[in-house]
Amino acid sequence: MSESNQLQMTPRNRPQELQELPVVAPAVDIFENAEGYLLRADLPGVQRDDVDLHYERGELRLQARREYASSGKGEEEFGGVVFRRAFKFPEALDADQIHAELTDGVLELRLPKSPESRPRKIEVRVH
Repeated sequence: MSESNQLQMTPRNRPQELQELPVVAPAVDIFENAEGYLLRADLPGVQRDDVDLHYERGELRLQARREYASSGKGEEEFGGVVFRRAFKFPEALDADQIHAELTDGVLELRLPKSPESRPRKIEVRVH
């Protein structure tokens, strides 16, 4: 299992470029079951190439950039913004099995727990 797993790195998300836009925390829902976590983040107007995810030592860092977009009628539909959140997980995750998908402005991350941290049934024997 890898301690660090870089899911996607984009050259457009350099720190010097991010400082020109406001930074906000996206709305996020996190669900947990015995196998792992499901994280859903609202990133309206964000394109796949503008999402930057990193997992290292129990911390997931999410950063996404939304450019200014217009409706084509001279009106601004979305303002430019940088979405940024970080999450600490109490159990070790299987970093090599983390999957991310962006659909219609919703980022869905599946974060499986490592096999060692999953609950297991202990058999009781009789002597």
